[in-house]
Amino acid sequence: MDLQKSEKKLLDLLKINSRMSAAELGRKLNLARSTIHTMLSRLEEKVIDCYTVKLKSDTIDHDARCYVTITRDPKKSAQIEGSLYNMAEVDCLATVAGSIDFMILVRTDNNQQMDEVLTNIAMLDGVINTESHIILSSKFNRMPQ
Repeated sequence: MDLQKSEKKLLDLLKINSRMSAAELGRKLNLARSTIHTMLSRLEEKVIDCYTVKLKSDTIDHDARCYVTITRDPKKSAQIEGSLYNMAEVDCLATVAGSIDFMILVRTDNNQQMDEVLTNIAMLDGVINTESHIILSSKFNRMPQ
């Protein structure tokens, strides 16, 4: 879908704060509130998948975070994806190019739970290898949490 310049600007504002009112969005974009509503309806139909909540990082109970790279048997991709989707601790799954196949973000309450989750991931049928990268600190994060 080709987006207009104003729609791209609207999406940029919503990425920062999806709770911004139509009136406030209109002021920031110098557009009428009715125009914002029309644009939002179109974007919600074609582009916006969902709105989400971004928590303040110092209030999140998930004290342990880890990126995990996974090498897999290509014949088992769908099965692995389904298993990872069903693990509440797995926040994000991406397919990547290069010597690995998947990269996931795992969040748990503590290191003991992280160890258990990482063990469960490594034991999934079709997983050939995993490599874990514990996150020590986040300098910034624009992704919804």
